[in-house]
This record gives sequence, C-alpha cells and structure tokens, in this order.
Amino acid sequence: MKFFRKKQELYLSDRQPLTLVGTIMLGISYLILAAWAFIIIWPLTQMVISAFNGTQDKYIRMNRISDPSYTFSFKHFQFLFEDTLYLTWVKNTIVIALATAALTIVIVSFTGYAYSRFRFKGRKASLMTIMLIQTIPTFAGITAFYTLHSIVSSVAPFFTRQMMLILIYAGGGIAANTFILKGYMDSISTELDDAAKIDGCSNMQVYRLIIMPIVRPMLSIIALWSFIGPFMDYLLPRVLLTNPSQYTLAQGLYTLMNNRETLNQPAFAAGGLLTAVPIVILFAALQKQLISGLAQGSVKG
Repeated sequence: MKFFRKKQELYLSDRQPLTLVGTIMLGISYLILAAWAFIIIWPLTQMVISAFNGTQDKYIRMNRISDPSYTFSFKHFQFLFEDTLYLTWVKNTIVIALATAALTIVIVSFTGYAYSRFRFKGRKASLMTIMLIQTIPTFAGITAFYTLHSIVSSVAPFFTRQMMLILIYAGGGIAANTFILKGYMDSISTELDDAAKIDGCSNMQVYRLIIMPIVRPMLSIIALWSFIGPFMDYLLPRVLLTNPSQYTLAQGLYTLMNNRETLNQPAFAAGGLLTAVPIVILFAALQKQLISGLAQGSVKG
C-alpha cells in the first residue's frame, strides 16, 4: 500500500508541474504578449483599412470594414501614382538599398574573413575600435558628410548626394556587421582551411570556395538588414537630399504628412503598405539561401 502511494506521487515528466506562483506568472506573461500583439496589430489594421477606404479624404479616422460608410477603393493608390513622385521615390530607394547591400556585403565579407583567419599587428586594437564605433550614431557626423560631399563633388561633379548616402549607409554598417561576421566565421573549423591549402588553394580560393558557401546564411541576413535600412531612414535623406526627384520613400511620403497643402494621411498609409513589397520580395528570395547555405558547406574530397 505504501509502495502504491509513493508511485502515485512520483512525477515522471522532465517538466515539473506549475506551482501557484508559476501559474500566475504564466498568466501575466500571456497578458503582456497579448497586449504587445494588440499594440502592433491595431495600428497596422487601421492603416490597411484606411488605405482602401474611399470615404476618407485627408485625415485617418478610426474605422471598421463593417462600418456602413466604408467604401472599398483604390483612389489613394491612384493619388500616389498620378499626383506624386511615388514611383520615382521607389526607384531611388531601391537603387540606394541595393547598392548599399552589395557594397556592405563585399566589404564586410573581406574584413570579417581577415579578422577571423589572420593574425596581424593592431588586430585587437582595431577590433576594439570597431566596437567603439558602433556606439556613435551615424547622424552625429552629418556636418562632416555634407562638407565632404561638397569637396568631392567640386572635383568630381558626377558624385551625387545619393552616392554619398550609399557610402554613409555602407560605412555605417561595416563596423557592426564585421564584428558579427567574424564571430560567425570563428565557429568554422580552421581544419577546412588547412585541408584546402594542402590541396593547393590560396587564401583567396579558401575564402571563395570554402568560407563563402558556409557563411552564406549570415551574409543573407546582413544583406537583408542593409537593404531595409534606406527604406526606414528619414533623417539622413532629409538633410542631404533637397530635390524632390531625389527623395527616398521615407522622405517623400513624409511630405504627405507635414504640409497642409499636400496633406493626405490615407495616401501615406497606402504608400506605407507598398513600401513593404520590395522588402518581402527580397526576404522571400533570400529565404532559400538561408536554408540551402547551411547544407552547402564545403567538404574535402
């Protein structure tokens, strides 16, 4: 009888049963998550509804699809395409974002490989400098950037402010991304490098044939974040770009909010929805690389 009672009290699962305090804390966690989800989803829902609401004019008001006054319409999107330079802003942003991502990947892949695989004088000091650079916001050097562009453009007139913006975005991401990629490469065994060098590979061949296929997932993440940056930034384009035909999306769409003559909040919401399209397309394209890159590591023989 005693043995039977002990067997009933024995808990065989790896997870112990929740106590009263644990149950309360779990409930609080769910409430916090639900509140956080509501804070994110509610504004997005209002933005989507307002973008397709033909009854709204200049201001966004709280509304529901079930509202009798709601009328499904594409007029706000039509306003963007016909009455603004939206397509020009999209083109400018995509060009800047692609150039930034490409330049960042090229530079960071070399710097990450150098810091991970080579030992040279000043390596630790420069790594510490890279860490310190991350604490300085890019906008802190806007005066220097503006002056630098004026100097360079006086010598090379083809050097536009959009090119300067690309260099700022790429240069600002090199420090953090180098440190991240170096940490990822450090986890790759150097035996692969040694085996490749025994087979006659140079350092560049090791970099291109051995390391790059393995770090492809991390490079894809860096490329994605570098691409997203120009879509989200407003301050730097606001200072550097003064011609409406050179605006990026963030700067261009803001003109629909800060000027009474051009105020159109529903059109701003519609433009915000369309802004997500290039990012989603790139994410879908890189998702395959994230998965295949893990399985396409280099194997000797």
